[in-house]
Parts: sequence; structure tokens; C-alpha cells
Amino acid sequence: MKRKYYPTALAWLGLLAWLLAGAPAAMAQALAEPLHLDSVVRMQDADGHLERLDDASGALDVPDVAASAGWTALPGSLSAGFTPAAVWLRLPVQVDRVPPGGWMLRLSNALLDDVRVYVNHGAGWTPLGRSGEDLPRRDWPVDYRSPVIQFDPPGPGHYVILARLQSKNALATRLEIWQRLAYDNQSRREGLLFGLYFGFYLLLICAHGAFWLVTRAPMSGLFLAYIGNCVFNEVLSLGLVQQLTGLPVGWSDRLLGVGIAFSLPVALRIAFRQLNLAALYPRAVRWLERLFWGIALVCAGLVVAGRYAWGVQPIQLLALLLIVGFSTLAAYLLKRGWRPARFFALAFGVFYISVLIAFLRNLGVLPVNAFTEYVSTLGTMLHMLLLSLFIVGRHERQRRIRERQQANLAADLARQHSHRLEQEVALRTAEMQKEIERRVELEGELRTSLDKERQVFAEQRDFVAMVSHEFRTPLAIITTSAQQLGRNLAAPVEKSLARCGNIRDAAVRLLALVDEYLTHDRMREPRAELRLACCDVPAMLADLERDFAPGRIQCIYGPGEHGLECDASMLHIALRNLLANADRHCTDEGAVTVSVHAQDDSLHIEVANPGKRIPTEEQERLFQKYYRGQNALRHPGAGLGLYLVKAIAERLGGTVALAGAGGDEPVCFRLSLPQRAGR
Repeated sequence: MKRKYYPTALAWLGLLAWLLAGAPAAMAQALAEPLHLDSVVRMQDADGHLERLDDASGALDVPDVAASAGWTALPGSLSAGFTPAAVWLRLPVQVDRVPPGGWMLRLSNALLDDVRVYVNHGAGWTPLGRSGEDLPRRDWPVDYRSPVIQFDPPGPGHYVILARLQSKNALATRLEIWQRLAYDNQSRREGLLFGLYFGFYLLLICAHGAFWLVTRAPMSGLFLAYIGNCVFNEVLSLGLVQQLTGLPVGWSDRLLGVGIAFSLPVALRIAFRQLNLAALYPRAVRWLERLFWGIALVCAGLVVAGRYAWGVQPIQLLALLLIVGFSTLAAYLLKRGWRPARFFALAFGVFYISVLIAFLRNLGVLPVNAFTEYVSTLGTMLHMLLLSLFIVGRHERQRRIRERQQANLAADLARQHSHRLEQEVALRTAEMQKEIERRVELEGELRTSLDKERQVFAEQRDFVAMVSHEFRTPLAIITTSAQQLGRNLAAPVEKSLARCGNIRDAAVRLLALVDEYLTHDRMREPRAELRLACCDVPAMLADLERDFAPGRIQCIYGPGEHGLECDASMLHIALRNLLANADRHCTDEGAVTVSVHAQDDSLHIEVANPGKRIPTEEQERLFQKYYRGQNALRHPGAGLGLYLVKAIAERLGGTVALAGAGGDEPVCFRLSLPQRAGR
């Protein structure tokens, strides 16, 4: 290394030595002031109100600890590093007012082994609760990722809280006092944030898993191992796995320690690959990777053997040295213009700073607060995101270079055969154009045939359904009445006449249905000729009146000629359908009114009856084939009556329309026909 880069390395080492020497350590202070608790402030941090006592043997009981003179004030949160001793915390509190549910004492470190909390209100020490990883999760007083103890004093007054903490992990924690409702809300928010946080990592892992499966890029596979190890260590450090699964401390601590140990060589290889140091120092890179894998195996073995601090502390110290070494090397390579060092300074610089702060917090050099607790989480997220973008971007750049080379080669080959291909393309294009035109024409014919076939099939299906339903009822009436007549020939004349009347009505209904269906078939035949004749409309209406009850049909004739030149059979069916429809929907005490008048060489026939109003959405569909509105569902019918009226009117050169929709006015249909054929 050149001499001009020595100051950079010395500056890093000096900063590290200053931090390890405890430069930010608190100066001696007087005993802590009591912490005032009321029902207004939702959360209070115990920083500045705590006193600390170290119990090297771990054998002191509560009275001995309370009477000890070795208490020292803590300027902030507890940062004891890796220590086998038990650490006691004393917190004097002044309760002004007790909120509903009291308060919750929350310790931020999820890896504390043993937490015991006591309270004194002047009448002796009372246990508040016990928590920690040495205690099965099902026995924790509060189901949370880190120890939480409820403090619900009986009333206002002065209280002293003692907390005994012990852990094989780094003994660094904050003590927060939450109101019960505020703690519940914060727990839900924290659960949501953790869901988003690990959802981000899950999305990143799935995306790179799919990317690696598609591309098989070595750097992407290494990144998957790297991010998987980091997420594994993170969820164990936060206590989420222990909370969700109840994982015993014997397993959780060993898994976390092994994960931390193996994270060192994996991170080392990631840094080597990103800086592309194998191109500059291949032998050094090879030996360093072997060395750190050996150290990781040894430290993992110590963790598994139960020597957690012996296995984890060397890894953390080596990580600090690697941060300094890589930062110095990146600065040196950046001065030399080494391109990979540019991105390394950005992505790994943020990550190294956050990890450095977290390690120094665990070693007890930096205080424990919200920033030092979550800075590694935020730094890791940003680092992973930048590294992911870099891996994908580098693979994309390499792919584009390969594609560009292949494209240039293909372009050279294409230029050699361009003239011949142009001729062949022109010839094939002309042939394909003709084929396309032929197929388009054939497709149109097939589509037309298919539409007609579908229409015919739908009409046949509706026709069969209607015939099956409408013919069955009259035939059933005829059969039943005939059976009754045959079984009881000596029945009274009135009953026999009534049964004969039922047979006649059913037969008339069948004849009407047959006429409708025959007319429908005739109307579908485009070449069927009209049988024109002079039709006397009043005589035809008088003949139709006999099919209804006396007085049910009332005809009113206006001025002018009441004759038509048209097909009499079709007109008869149209008028019968209009009268039958009006009679079917007319009230029992009402009458059907038929108004006939001539105007402008046309004869207008209006058939009206009092009845319920026809809904607006049904008015446009009244003349559709097989359509029956809500008012018609209670009466028999095939849904062909008004459809045939419209078809006959159009065939005879006229129109039919709904002139009145019912309700306050009568329901009225107007049939308009030219008095002379051909007009």
C-alpha cells in the first residue's frame, strides 16, 4: 500500500480504538431522580433514572441488593457487553395517577436469559414477574418477543423497582414504561412493521430465487445465501422465531451463534466478488477465504459446545477489523480508478457503518437507544436493496453485451443473404396475401353459417320447450274431462256440460296455439305469398267476440271505411292475439275496448284494457319472440302472441305499437294497416 493511504487506515484504527476505550462512557453522577408516572404520557424511557449494580457471583438476593452501597447512576440505557455477571437495575418511580391496566415494563433485548422484577412500596419487596429465555415461552407473563412485565400499583405513591438481568448474549437493553393501552397499540403497529420488513426480505428472496433459477448467475446464488443468513440472524436476534414457535433457549442461542459465525465468510466472499479482488490479488483472496471459513467453523463449534461468548466475540471483533480493512482497501482502489470500488463505497459503506454501530452497542461502548437498536436493520435493508439492484443490473449489462455481439454477427450474416431473402419474401407475401383473402372469405361464410345455425338451434330449443309446456296443459284438461265423462255417464247434465265445455275450451286453446305456430312458420318463409282479399274488419271482430264472455269485448267504430285489402287469415290471427292478450290482462270487472277508425288511407285499430302498469324496462321487449313480462307470468301463454302481431303487421305493410302503458291510463296497443295493398 502506498504511503499516502496510511492516514486513511490510521484514522479508521484510531476511531475504533477510541470507541473501544469507552470514550462515550458516562461520567459519575449522583443517584438517579425518580421517574414520574401519570396517566397522560403514554410511554417514558427510563434513561437517566436508572442505577446499576453488578453481581459478579449472581448470588445476591433482593434485600442484600437493596441495601448495597455499590449502586452507580446510569446516564442512559444498560450496555454491559458479554458478561457472566448478573446486573441489577434500580428504578425509583413516583406514581401520580394510575391509568386503567397500569403500566408495562418492556426490555428491548429479546435475548436476555433471566429477567426478574421486584417492587417495594414501603412494606417489603414483592415479585412483579419473571421472564427471559431460560423460562419456557408459555410461562412468560406477556406473550411478546422480548421480556415484558406488568406494573399495576394499587395507588399513587413512591415505588422502587428492581430488575435482575442475566444473559450469555450481549447484555445491552433499554427499559421502557408504557401505559397498557398504548403498549397494546404499539405491539400491533410493531407487528405490522415487522410484517412489512420481513415481507420486503421475502419478496427480495423470492425475486432473486426466481432470477437465479432462470439465469443460474453465480453472484445471484451467493446473494441468496447471504441474504438468507442475514434474515435468519435478524429474526432470531429480534426474538420473533422464539415467540412464534416457543424454540428453547438451548436451540435458539446455538442457531443464532452458528448463523453469526457463518455470516462472516459469506459476507467476505460477497465483498470479494463485488470488488472483483480475484482479478487483482487471486492468491490472497483464496487464502483469506480458507482462513475465515476455518475461523467460522471453530467459533461455531464453541457456540454449539455452550461457549457462546467465546464463539461470538471473536467473530464480531474480526467483523470490525474487516470493516476497517475493506473500507481502507475500497478507498485505495477508488483512488486507482477501480470501477467496482465505486459501488462498494456506496452499498457496503452504509452497511458497514450500521453494523459497526450495532457491534459497539453490543460490546457496551455505545449507549442503547432507538437509533443504535434499529440502525443495523435500516442499514441492512438499504444494503440488500442496493446489492440486489447491482447484481441484476450487472447481469443485465453482461446479457446486453452478449446480445449485442450476437446481434452484430447475425447482422453480418443477414446482409449477405438480404437480396435473396427479399425476393423470396416478396413472392411468399403475394401468395400469403391471396391465401389470407381466401381464408377471410371462408371464415366469413363459416361465421355466418354458424350464427344462423346457433339462431336456428336456439329457436328450435325454445319452440320445443314452449310446445311441450303449452300443449301439455290443454291435453291434460281434455284427457281428464274425457275420463270423467267415461267413468260417470249418469252424472248430472250440468257436470257433463261443464266437462264438455272444458274439453271445448282446451281444444280451442290448442287450435289457437296451432294457428300461432303455423303462422310463425309461414312468417319465417320469405317466399310465402300473401293471399289478398277484401276484409270486413267489423265482421271479423264480431266473429272474434263470440270466443269471449258476453260484454267482455266492446267495439267502437269511428268515421270512414272499415275495410282492408289484406291477408284475412293473418289479420284474423293478429286481431285474435291482441284481444286474447287484452282479455288475459284485463281485470275481472273491466272490459276490453276496441276502437276502429280510418285516417290517411290507413285503418287504425286500438285495443285497450284496464290493467297494471307495464315497467319501463319491459316495454321495449314486449314484441320479442318468447318474451313474457312479469305481469304475464301468472297466465298461460307461449310468448308468441305480440311477436306474431308485429310480424304480421310488418308483413302487411303496417305497424303495431304500445300506445298506453297502463296504471293511470289503460294498456293500449295500436295496430295501423294500409287500406289498400301495396301502400
